[in-house]
Amino acid sequence: GEQALIGKGVHYCAACDGMFYRNKTVVIAGGGNTAAADALILSRICKKVIVVHRRGTLKATKIYHEPLMKTENVEFVWDSEIIALLHNEKLTGIQIRNVKTGEESTLACDGVFVSVGRKPSTELMKDQIEIDPAGYIIADESTRTNIPGVFAVGDVRTKALRQVVTAV
Repeated sequence: GEQALIGKGVHYCAACDGMFYRNKTVVIAGGGNTAAADALILSRICKKVIVVHRRGTLKATKIYHEPLMKTENVEFVWDSEIIALLHNEKLTGIQIRNVKTGEESTLACDGVFVSVGRKPSTELMKDQIEIDPAGYIIADESTRTNIPGVFAVGDVRTKALRQVVTAV
């Protein structure tokens, strides 16, 4: 059901689509840096942000932990995964399962932001071009790499923001 709900409750970019959820409740699926950054963005817009993470702690860099824990409208559902999207024409909630106990429950929400990690497809280049520890090609703002005449464009390049508008 995820595909049918894209733009009708399921989103992949908090900075792009967050304003549709002003004063509403949203869920973030994930616990890494993308999820943490999205939670902070959405906490300024939404009434409530619920982070659903399959682990018992955030995987995100420590710099995100304190700001997230201090943000009053951010809640966490640990050791859980989303197993179903509840909807009529639009999303109405999610069904989750605790990965340790198997217990299932539902959460009402207006939107879900899928904020799981994204891995660049740079495996073929790893021995030929400079790549950062996360697997992104190191290139400057003009897209130049460490090899003359070789340029890296799109989201395989090291950069702060990963959106369609910055990838093209």
